[in-house]
Amino acid sequence: MVRMGAVICAGEALFDMISQERGNGIGGTTSFMKRIGGSPFNVCIGVSELGEEVSFFSGIGDDSFGQVLLDFMRKKQINMNNTALQTSRKTSLAFVAVDHEGKAEYEFYRNGTADVALTEALANKVDLTDVTLFHFGSLAILDHPGAKAYLRLFERAKDSGITTTFDPNVRPLYIENKNDYVQLIEDIVKRVDVLKLSDEDLEYLTGEKDVKKAVNALPENENRLDFITLGKEGSLIHYNEQFERIPGYEVDVKDTVGCGDSYMAGLIKTLNGMPVNGGRFELMRRAATFASACSGLVATKEGGATSMPSEEEVRKFMARNQ
Repeated sequence: MVRMGAVICAGEALFDMISQERGNGIGGTTSFMKRIGGSPFNVCIGVSELGEEVSFFSGIGDDSFGQVLLDFMRKKQINMNNTALQTSRKTSLAFVAVDHEGKAEYEFYRNGTADVALTEALANKVDLTDVTLFHFGSLAILDHPGAKAYLRLFERAKDSGITTTFDPNVRPLYIENKNDYVQLIEDIVKRVDVLKLSDEDLEYLTGEKDVKKAVNALPENENRLDFITLGKEGSLIHYNEQFERIPGYEVDVKDTVGCGDSYMAGLIKTLNGMPVNGGRFELMRRAATFASACSGLVATKEGGATSMPSEEEVRKFMARNQ
């Protein structure tokens, strides 16, 4: 097998079907906009746009949606050596709408879809020879048999001494058993090198509204670097009892979809190839500042995979906003 690039992202690639009729909910909507998405896929595209070699470990359906995803990956120069075209499998869909009370509604169509159908055998075939960072998370870790494949690749990365990054991208409406889900996340958090959570994710997992208390309620992992996104308030970094808030960038917000994934891509760009253990707090500051610029840029665009900025865009944006 041909060797991959230095970063692997693993998880779902799907289409978000976004209602164009606010207040009608999913059932009452007659018009949806199709948008390429899936948190790990967005991160993968973001990492590539930032100039890193990146491979995507997932399954892609052999339907019309899957063909669009494959064409988009080729356009964005994603290494697809370990992207499996799943014969007779469909592509996952996520429908999103706002109901008459202003609440977001989600419906996911992922039963037996391509990214869910991956097997541990495929995870065992991934060549990790030149890989320096492995990222995973989101819906992919919930649905079997695919979940076992993604977790197996995480185990292989850990055993190989590869830096691991994780964003659970919590979707409460998709979680059937909260206790089981929290246990799964805690098991990963105990071992992962870099953890990225939103403040809402953190509250869901710990029950704590105070962000610092919530971080301290996470399972102990003395070498883990924690990055907590706080929306317009920027982000909070945490390592070995040290906390620091990193300001965000003030922008005219058009769409927040994909902002967290772009932030994650920015972290990977900064941390890839760097030693993440040993109290590297200055590295965390640089990573969070760069990631915040990535996220800020995405907020000014129509969100999702197509909005991920290049490194040149990010550097120019940071220079303008010093």
